[in-house]
Amino acid sequence: MATDVTLYIGAPNYAKFRFTDSHAWEGVRSQIITAMNNGRGTIEIDHKGDKVVYVYSPFLAISWTESGV
Repeated sequence: MATDVTLYIGAPNYAKFRFTDSHAWEGVRSQIITAMNNGRGTIEIDHKGDKVVYVYSPFLAISWTESGV
C-alpha cells in the first residue's frame, strides 16, 4: 500500500490532495474506482475539516501518483 499519494482532480485547473494515511487514501481510492466502474457517482474527500464532494462523470479528469509502494 502506498504511503504518500497525491491526487489530482479536474483539468485544466485541478484540485490537489495529498494523503499520507493509507487507510484514508484507500477509502477515497475505492470511491473513485467504484464511480469509474459505474460511469457515475460521487467522490467525498475530507479536507481540512471540510468535506469536498465531486460528482464523477467520464469527463472529470482524475489521476494520482503513489510513492512508498
